[in-house]
Amino acid sequence: MLSKPMRNRICFAYLSLVACIAIGFLYRIVLKITLNVHFFHRTGPTSFSFIDYVAFYSAGKTVLSGARDQIYQFATQLEAYNRTVTESLGISANVDHIPLGQSVPWFFAMLAPFALMPLLVSYIVWSLAGIGLSGLSLWRLLKQNGYTTMFSALFLLCVAGSYPYEWLINDGQNSAFILAAFGLMLYSLFCGNDTAAGIGLALMTIKPQYAIFMMVPVVAMRRWRLLGSTVAVVTALVGFSALIFGVKTLVDYPALLHQTEKTDPAVFPTWMVSIRGPLSIVMDLDKALNISTIVYALGLLALILFWLKYAARASQTKVRIAMGITLMACLLTSPHTHIYDLVVFAAIAAIIPMRSFFETTGMPPAFVVWSRVMVLYPLISFGIYLLTEVKARGEIIAVSFFVLDCCLMALLIWLYRSADLLKKETSAQEAQET
Repeated sequence: MLSKPMRNRICFAYLSLVACIAIGFLYRIVLKITLNVHFFHRTGPTSFSFIDYVAFYSAGKTVLSGARDQIYQFATQLEAYNRTVTESLGISANVDHIPLGQSVPWFFAMLAPFALMPLLVSYIVWSLAGIGLSGLSLWRLLKQNGYTTMFSALFLLCVAGSYPYEWLINDGQNSAFILAAFGLMLYSLFCGNDTAAGIGLALMTIKPQYAIFMMVPVVAMRRWRLLGSTVAVVTALVGFSALIFGVKTLVDYPALLHQTEKTDPAVFPTWMVSIRGPLSIVMDLDKALNISTIVYALGLLALILFWLKYAARASQTKVRIAMGITLMACLLTSPHTHIYDLVVFAAIAAIIPMRSFFETTGMPPAFVVWSRVMVLYPLISFGIYLLTEVKARGEIIAVSFFVLDCCLMALLIWLYRSADLLKKETSAQEAQET
């Protein structure tokens, strides 16, 4: 057994390492911005490689223009992108191809205020908003579950030092807002505020695959007010989008989404961290998409049976773990999951009981392993980040995180089966203290 001073030194050294990783990620982004290579990188006479936020920003510009009813037209998106390049770099651009933006209409509508600012300012405001809202939601969850201020602060440091969160900020993606909405849903669900929980769940429809899966526990637990709140907010979002983009745009959207996922290589299917990624590496891309869609549907069906038969009437600890199983099943089976989407799992880590590395005495083995894996997750993800030096980095990252998430799913199932042991251990400790 290590002495307490030695344990404190090890913890300090590890947290310093995580802090250095987080600062290193931030420094790399700031350096790329300073060198003016973060948003655009010329790949040819008329082509640029760009981060996802440039496409979001260009979509926001389109919403503010008279062409908003054609927002899913390739020519419209291309014109907006060229205009963004011209305004940002001060050169006349005539890029001939970009990936087609396929986000839901109400997400595009939310981008309009950010398009009122210059690109750099907009990106900074966007990033700070995502960091702030996701950090606040995690903080509220951690405090709700009885964690100390120090532990909560260190938890947020570990999230910031994880590679999925770095990729999220670097690319300007929207998963931080999904994490914030999910955190709002979970926090409100466990404190009995079904109206606010419904708002959080409705906002998760920015990426509909999450909302579909997280609707299962709501229905299974018969939280009808929560369901009603969700339906009301989603209806408002759809109606608001119809006013902006027109009814035809909304009606045509599902077919366009399917066609884009099927034919556009810019969705990078071999880089996905769901089952679609490994399948796309070893087989025809069309077949991989079809199989992953079927697996997604089967996973949804399995979760419905699981919640109706077991989880809906389980203890609160088991309900929390079942939420984790539900989210992980979505991440593993979704036909569209990239590495930045994995940050949403931080909300699950915040609600399942865990302790720091040297304070797991008396906990069941499953919870000991869970606590240590969560503590070491930034270092594990950083190890995967080092693989980006390999040429085929996207595929290696996809397979690595898919395997890691499969292990996390197995661990969550083990946790669920061990939850009753945790309750007994907690009761025994309370009796000894009394």
